[in-house]
Amino acid sequence: MMSVPQFYLVADGSVFALDDDGVPFGAPVKTDGTPDWDCAYDFDPNEEDVEYVAHMCYYLKQAEQLHNEQNQVFVK
Repeated sequence: MMSVPQFYLVADGSVFALDDDGVPFGAPVKTDGTPDWDCAYDFDPNEEDVEYVAHMCYYLKQAEQLHNEQNQVFVK
């Protein structure tokens, strides 16, 4: 089982997450609403709605950046 990523968004039955290197990937959502990390997958531009995935990855990166900026303010 993989470790839970620090940053992820859940929308429309899918999870959009960042791996340890900051590369986005997806995972399905279980019926109980939790991410199914064991079934994680890389995004395939030939099989995905590229525009939707790009928007979600953009918001995911924005959330990561905001989190990091907030932590820097409080750590100093």
